[in-house]
Amino acid sequence: MTKKCFCISGKIFALNLFGKRYSKKIIKKRYLKKYRLYLHPALAVDGIIEKDNKILLIKRKNNPFKGCFALPGGFVECGETVEEAVVREIKEETGLITKVKSLLGVYSSPDRDPRGHVISIVFVLDVVGGELKAGDDAKEAGFFDLNNLPELAFDHKKIIEDYMRWKNG
Repeated sequence: MTKKCFCISGKIFALNLFGKRYSKKIIKKRYLKKYRLYLHPALAVDGIIEKDNKILLIKRKNNPFKGCFALPGGFVECGETVEEAVVREIKEETGLITKVKSLLGVYSSPDRDPRGHVISIVFVLDVVGGELKAGDDAKEAGFFDLNNLPELAFDHKKIIEDYMRWKNG
């Protein structure tokens, strides 16, 4: 029997391979040491795209923060780089094709996401194609004046404030 483990937003699942079938079981903390399992934070990416002193935001379709605005982004998938992940997430949520311009920062506060410990790597991107339209986890997508932003999900207000300091050098 082969045992493999993976982490989804701070929750550990054990996978046991029985022939061609997998079974999932949430592991309790007391079993972590017994099975030599370790909790790991989840890894996410967020993207900042600015045009004419406006920043691209999406309205979240799902919880947490359903109905709130946020920077476009999401979780990094196994086998992709964080740069590939942010370009993919931006395209899925906004329809825009982008390229990474710069790394803004890493946001790692354990309480920044109510689903668990999620570390976000934030990039500044340039648009190179596509057409703006909401998709995937986004109910809406649009550019908002940097001086008049709606209420933001997660720690995205802090991220945008850091971006403004970075931009103004």
